[in-house]
Amino acid sequence: MRNTCPRCGGTMNFQATTYAKNRSRHGPVYWLLIGWWLHPVLWIVFTLPMLIWRIIAPNRKQKVRTKTVAVCQNCGYTR
Repeated sequence: MRNTCPRCGGTMNFQATTYAKNRSRHGPVYWLLIGWWLHPVLWIVFTLPMLIWRIIAPNRKQKVRTKTVAVCQNCGYTR
């Protein structure tokens, strides 16, 4: 599939690009009421187990998405 660029009139190719979207587990109300004191206490009490958990557990905060983007071969314009 090819199209013409609106800027320079060159050819545009369609490409599939991937990007990661960060997700937060808790909202601002949680951090204002609970998170600011709970997480430091847990780190003090369970330092070694939490370090091991951080190393072993998978990171679930990122979600990878795929998006199709048209890129001009002449000027680099993306749509």
